[in-house]
Amino acid sequence: MKIYTKKGDEGQTDLLNKRVSKADLHIEVNGVLDEAMAFLLMAKHYMRVTEVLDDIDQIHDNLYQLAYEIALDNPKKQIIKEGNVLWLESRLDHYDSFLEPLTRFIKLDQTKAASWLNLARVTIRRAERHLVLLNLEQEINPFTMAYVNRLSDYLFTVARYFDEVK
Repeated sequence: MKIYTKKGDEGQTDLLNKRVSKADLHIEVNGVLDEAMAFLLMAKHYMRVTEVLDDIDQIHDNLYQLAYEIALDNPKKQIIKEGNVLWLESRLDHYDSFLEPLTRFIKLDQTKAASWLNLARVTIRRAERHLVLLNLEQEINPFTMAYVNRLSDYLFTVARYFDEVK
């Protein structure tokens, strides 16, 4: 089987249940989530902290499920649940407990892990902006919205953790 199908040559692609423009917000959200997942996988190459590596693997799985939820294009089929958000908040609080309160703007550039996590963070923020636009068109799972919002905070905090603690 060939990797190319030629079905997208005219700017169309498939969600799970319908054909849409490659400029559709569902495709935009999922494309940006895909970028963020790639940055997370790159960040892992510069980490040696098992619990963070485990977190990143769980987040990658959650983002994959979140992208699937977006591709379903069915507000009644919610995959991301409150438990996913609560788990992320607990992990964020855990790493934040090692850090001093912020008193100024900082650069996340002291380690390669922090720099890659920062790239993932700003990419997730872009995904969130597109998700907000999509939410203006159709109802999006509120736990999906919350998860993406918390994820940028988590990535910022863990990047600080690598720059300041590890």
